[in-house]
Amino acid sequence: LQTRKMLLRYTALGPSLAVHWAQESKVGPYLRRRNSLPTELGAATQGDPRKVEELLQEVSNIEDHVVRSDFWLGALQSTLLRLQRNSGRQDSLICDVTGEASSEDLADELLLQQAEAAMERIAPSDRLLEVQFDTETGFGSAVTRSFYAEVAGALQNRATNRQVPMWVEDDSSGGHSSSSGGGASQHLRCRSGLWVRPLPLNCSVREAAERRFRFLGRLVGRALKDGFIVPLPLGEVFFARTLLGQKPSKLHEKRREPLASLPRPGAGCAGELCGALADFAAALRSAEELYCHKRIEAGLGWPSAEELQSWRRSQGRERDFTTRFLAAGATPEPMSFEDYMSLVGVSFLETGLSGAPLCPGGADRAITVENVQEFVELAHAYWCDDGVRGQLTAFREGLDEVIPVECFSAFSALELRDMICGEDSVEWGEQELLDHLRPSGGLTEQSPSYQHLVAVLLDMDQVNRSRFLDFVSSCPRFPPGGTAAAA
Repeated sequence: LQTRKMLLRYTALGPSLAVHWAQESKVGPYLRRRNSLPTELGAATQGDPRKVEELLQEVSNIEDHVVRSDFWLGALQSTLLRLQRNSGRQDSLICDVTGEASSEDLADELLLQQAEAAMERIAPSDRLLEVQFDTETGFGSAVTRSFYAEVAGALQNRATNRQVPMWVEDDSSGGHSSSSGGGASQHLRCRSGLWVRPLPLNCSVREAAERRFRFLGRLVGRALKDGFIVPLPLGEVFFARTLLGQKPSKLHEKRREPLASLPRPGAGCAGELCGALADFAAALRSAEELYCHKRIEAGLGWPSAEELQSWRRSQGRERDFTTRFLAAGATPEPMSFEDYMSLVGVSFLETGLSGAPLCPGGADRAITVENVQEFVELAHAYWCDDGVRGQLTAFREGLDEVIPVECFSAFSALELRDMICGEDSVEWGEQELLDHLRPSGGLTEQSPSYQHLVAVLLDMDQVNRSRFLDFVSSCPRFPPGGTAAAA
């Protein structure tokens, strides 16, 4: 994997960046250490003089190593991008249900507007991108990393997503909470990650959605060039379709295996019922084949159309549909397929309950055991092909403006997801923390405060690890390489 990543960096990003990354791999760690030494020197001047002498000697050694290195040619030129945090405008289109825009919604939209304009202009540049916000004095890699993380957050803003629908809405019953613990989060929080929102071909916002996905492609390409990630919780299917050119599988190609490209119960987003019905249809097909096989073995011959119809209806009346195919606790007591479809009024709509009709008159066409297979086929075509083809193509075209898409063919979908979006889980061990957490400010590895910090970090759950990582590195996800890469 590391060899393939090096091949991508040295062949797909242009000669200037190839030289930059070759130089970075050889002298980058020394330069980063040199940048951290002034802080340690400032703290050491109040303490042990021997420590000051050791640090000064380390600075001298680093300077000597960098100057003598055959790989040091000088710093690559940078483009400084200055952005506003929030202009205070109140004329934004992003509004909540009361008609008033929240300050966070306004800030997210302003950031997206500026980022879109910037990526259209500078994404293909061979210069490194450095970001500075107008209310802050600092700039550099930490601020630029924060820029990509903040844009990723803005792309998940609920209000923004209602205006330009990129992602499937999450389940409002999922108990989303804000970071402060009060009220619903302003950002989408699907438990299984983001799903591209399928849109009808004649949808009025489809063009805006495609523009936004083209921007996302440029943003991803720019981040890869600069050595950063865009921490969006995208799935492997997204990268398989956009970068590897894989087509959505047809139902007849996996007759016994439900389609993983539809939301499943527990995914935490709209459309979960489509996945449940796909599971039910697959189980019904398997049971029907077994039923026919047993009849033939018993010498009864192949069942007639009437007998098959009667058998299917009996399966639809079995009171195990909700316990087998829906999330736990979906109904107070077990219900059959037939009863549940009648209770909630499932029809040929985008999610089975709402959204665009999947066929003419779909809103008035109820789902039954006889036509559930047809519904699953139409839902699969809409969710995985017709409804998302334009958005996926736009993302691919945007990325191709920055990095040739063919260069990603050497990677798997999982590798691409980790390389572009960061690693899902935040994992670290005691030795990793000791290796990469450097005590300063008069502290040593034997200091009780330092040892307590290591112990607390080891005890953190995934949510708090992500929050801590966001606090110290401006990004809630690890870049590929884990703790060492984020240090």
